[in-house]
Amino acid sequence: MGAGRSRREATMLEWVGDNLWALWLALAVVFAVVEVFVLDLVFLMLAAGAAAALAAALAGGETWLQITLFSAVSLLMLAAVRPTALRHLRKGPPDQLTNVDTLPGRTAIVLEDTGATAGLAKVDGETWTARSATGAVIPAGAEAEVDRVEGATLVIHPRPVIDWESGAPGLPGGA
Repeated sequence: MGAGRSRREATMLEWVGDNLWALWLALAVVFAVVEVFVLDLVFLMLAAGAAAALAAALAGGETWLQITLFSAVSLLMLAAVRPTALRHLRKGPPDQLTNVDTLPGRTAIVLEDTGATAGLAKVDGETWTARSATGAVIPAGAEAEVDRVEGATLVIHPRPVIDWESGAPGLPGGA
């Protein structure tokens, strides 16, 4: 039984050696699929190396040449192409604000009385912990403006309101 198993293993290794193109094709596909989920361009560069090795295998190149091509093309792609590609993908104005950096200056609706230490406010449908920048209590339901974000807390100040009957500007709650 041991001799039959060795013969089968040797036959399988011979098949893999004769059909190394199938291994390179499988690697290229697996790397490309992984790249779809990871999106950092590393596996795409490895897929390119596997594609180069696949081309060498289909052209009848020796195993050492296929492995060398895979290594060289992958390293070249990682060192030269990936940084340039990432730079183009992340292109945008240097002063472009994203995520939490866009909040200062936005209007918040105060959900519960907010003082110097605690409160809640809503900006664009998201509820945040909040505190008053001035220390004055901002009543629930009032509009406030976001001064800055500290961690997960909005620092807000009350927006002036106009008493339309008297025409006098003031702060929410009659302050």
